[in-house]
Amino acid sequence: MGSTLPESATNSAQWSVVRYYLVDRGRLFQLIRRAEGLPSLLSHMAIMAGLFSALYGLTVGLYAGGWQVLYNIIKFPGVILATLAVCVAALYVLNSLAGSRLSVLQTTAVVLSAILVTATLLAALTPPLAFLMLTSLREYSLVIFLNLVTICLAGAGGASFALQATKAVHDDEAVRTRCLKLMRVWMALYALVGLQMLWLFRPYFRATDVFIRPLGEGGSAFEAFGRLILNVIHSLL
Repeated sequence: MGSTLPESATNSAQWSVVRYYLVDRGRLFQLIRRAEGLPSLLSHMAIMAGLFSALYGLTVGLYAGGWQVLYNIIKFPGVILATLAVCVAALYVLNSLAGSRLSVLQTTAVVLSAILVTATLLAALTPPLAFLMLTSLREYSLVIFLNLVTICLAGAGGASFALQATKAVHDDEAVRTRCLKLMRVWMALYALVGLQMLWLFRPYFRATDVFIRPLGEGGSAFEAFGRLILNVIHSLL
């Protein structure tokens, strides 16, 4: 069990992990299952997830203008990694109770690989999203709704990858089945926490020098989502 990635993964290491899940995901799953070079693998995945989500944040910031151009580059990677930090321990404990022998680092690698897929999809969807936001969409509620749809689509891709990774890293069929069920439950928890984390890190779409609104303002992401749907319906009617 080495502390660095194998030689085949050291050249342009950050981009290597992207290649793994795009064209050679079996190799990535093998590295996680065998716990080969996990510290390096985790750092490279975190860097790429941060870069891709920062690219999406830049697009949102350009729409908002002002300090949000810089703030969103910081906030979107922060939301992704903060949600991971809050939720990963729960998945490790659940998997352990289900009979999984994955370590904390292996569990984190499974989740972070899925987050990297989500961030990559966000980056891939950024060009058409930027075109629509910067050239045609001026209705605030529609812009937020379009971005939420984009995030949900990217999240669905990441969730699908998380299930593939969970299946691949467990050899025992009974343990694999239990862990897949728990992963679905955990992903629902992750989505709820992620949505609330997005709410806490607001604003994103307005030109303001505020980095994060005071927590004492009250409300929640779920209340805001309900209001957003009503506003979108009103805008389309």
